[in-house]
Amino acid sequence: MESPTEPWPALVDEDGDGAGWQFRQPGLASRAVPFGLVALVVAVSVLVPHGDVRSWPEYAASVTLLVACAGAFLLPWQRLPTWTPVLVPLLYTLSVMELILASGVASGVGLVLLVPLIWSVLFHRRWESACVVVAVVAVQAVTSIAQATPGAVVARRVVLWSALSVLIAVAAHGLRDRIRGSLMANAALQAEVSLTRERDRIAAGLRDSVVRKIFDAGLDLHGTAAMIGEGPARERLMHGVAELDGAIWALRQSVFDVADDTDSAVGSPERPEPGEQR
Repeated sequence: MESPTEPWPALVDEDGDGAGWQFRQPGLASRAVPFGLVALVVAVSVLVPHGDVRSWPEYAASVTLLVACAGAFLLPWQRLPTWTPVLVPLLYTLSVMELILASGVASGVGLVLLVPLIWSVLFHRRWESACVVVAVVAVQAVTSIAQATPGAVVARRVVLWSALSVLIAVAAHGLRDRIRGSLMANAALQAEVSLTRERDRIAAGLRDSVVRKIFDAGLDLHGTAAMIGEGPARERLMHGVAELDGAIWALRQSVFDVADDTDSAVGSPERPEPGEQR
């Protein structure tokens, strides 16, 4: 189950996991339902209280496109090309255009063009967001011209919607980049902390058991060599002491890497010479 504090991967993942990863991530319902409710409210709002629908064929086309957008969430995205997800916000943009044409520019539903734009900048790649920006501006131009809006007003709407759409897209993708960078930095920091803790744990275990036992065994052999005096037996014991010194040095280099507080238990971090007196 997705953690409540874990960001949705689609929010920060530009590469994704195959086609349609925007519609297949955990917790999709909680994120898609608000967008769907807005679309439903807008489609119903033009019917009440007295009905602003001027063209029923265009209204039917708008509802059909809206249903197609909802059904797109059930598509087998793994089998589709990677560019196909952009069709979903584009379909909804076209649905809004048909709704505007059906109800008129004065109905106020044109503001809903922000819905596919917000969805795309949150959960799609940059080039997909750019496509939706172009589509939103085109819808504003087409609906204004279709309603016989004066040319100056059409130009003003195109400029304002272009500026607003680009601003939203740039700001949202910049925020996603910062979130992604923060997550990567946190992951790297957590990995480093985990590695340090694991290394400390292994080092503590070696210090308390393996290294100390080897060191104690070396001391015993060294003491025994001092007791038996000169001779072949002493030489063999001193050779064993040197081998133990080498084992301690190798463990220190591979685990501790540098001298630390274990110096008091295992001696100097420098490799002792064979036969060196302790």
